[in-house]
Amino acid sequence: MPPPPPTHPERARSHGRVVSGDERRRVAIPRRSTRGPLDADAGVDDPLSPPDAEPASIPAARPPRVLSPSRSEAGPFAPHDGGSMPDVPSKDFSFVQDPSAYHVLPAANIPPSFLNAPNQPSISTPLETLLSSGRYRLAAIAAARSIVQTAAPADHVTLLYLLHVRLACLCLLSEHALAAHESKVLGDLNSAFYRHPLTNAHLVPWNLRVLIVRLAALGYGEWRKGVMGYYELASECRDNITKATSEEDKQTWKTRLRDCGIRVANILVEMGQMEGAAQHLSTFSSSTGSSEAPPTKEERDVYYMETLVHLRLGDVHAARRCLAAATEISADELLDGTLDALIHLSNSEYPSAVFTFRELHDKFPEDAMVTQNLAVSLLYTGHIADARGLLTELADASPPFHSLVFNLSTVYELCTERNREKKTALAEKLASRPADGVVGWEVGNTDLKL
Repeated sequence: MPPPPPTHPERARSHGRVVSGDERRRVAIPRRSTRGPLDADAGVDDPLSPPDAEPASIPAARPPRVLSPSRSEAGPFAPHDGGSMPDVPSKDFSFVQDPSAYHVLPAANIPPSFLNAPNQPSISTPLETLLSSGRYRLAAIAAARSIVQTAAPADHVTLLYLLHVRLACLCLLSEHALAAHESKVLGDLNSAFYRHPLTNAHLVPWNLRVLIVRLAALGYGEWRKGVMGYYELASECRDNITKATSEEDKQTWKTRLRDCGIRVANILVEMGQMEGAAQHLSTFSSSTGSSEAPPTKEERDVYYMETLVHLRLGDVHAARRCLAAATEISADELLDGTLDALIHLSNSEYPSAVFTFRELHDKFPEDAMVTQNLAVSLLYTGHIADARGLLTELADASPPFHSLVFNLSTVYELCTERNREKKTALAEKLASRPADGVVGWEVGNTDLKL
């Protein structure tokens, strides 16, 4: 479950690249003569390759939602990919059940009001209930306990499902380094051990494999390793597209291929390589735009992503051009209006941004992101009291998401010297609310600026 680029300036962050290992230990390996995901292949119906041009990068898939914090991309986990697979001869997965592979979750970065909340469910609560209510810390603990104590060593479907839950919950708790360390329990996923002896299908669910590549990049700062991991997955997608026996299977692998491309762009953003991300995304829109088929929603969403990346670059003209291209495909009043207001913000046109966001707030009063961005715009124009009122009402009326809590804590710092008391009171209020599963119930000290 990967995070999208920030939708407003105060959330923008850059990540430095961390050099791993000792260069003297690196050994040059001859390049294999296999076809990569970017090699031209006339026999593959590849929706990513631009016509009459050498492919320059992997294309993309379903884009992340960037404007609706009340919706979570973390849907229910599935123990497998959903396809039928012949019975797998018994394999010993007991190495996944090594208790030393799983760590006690740190509690120093969690306010005491959450750790001691009276409405905390029991650890024996069913895992699905914990997930659906947003209790990700307890879900991570329960998943690890089930892996070690209750799952059968030969039941790889259950073990891998529980491991997926454990790693995903750690990411939702912002414990990416810990998740990256624990994901090493699987070892080399390219090993023949993880292949079905008859069909050669991978035994590890696709979404778990994607998450592990993500953790290799995010948990250790190995950005290039993450990019290459997505390229390897894209190569597998292309192979399966050519081997697909049904249109449904072919479409599934095409969707996964596009998803790998979007994730490559996401890593480039996290590396701070905004120009590379913009160029990478432009290959999708340029290739799809030359098709005879009418533009699709997926193509429009690529233009939206390009708009956000150009805003991070400070290229307002390019952002307007991409937004206009998206609107031409299919107009969306909420998305188009929000991005137009963000362009005003990026261009330091704060009164115009306030005017646009206020109009959107009048039309979409229940949209939490519009309300928050209106408050941020008011803050930039010096209307701190109005901004505080909007954010306070939003925290009371909607599920509190990370940027809302962070911005409200920032307003407390600007309004009073007793801001720590205000933040502590906010934490106690949030901890006492019932869990609804729309967003994670737990809020960390970082979000509260404690």
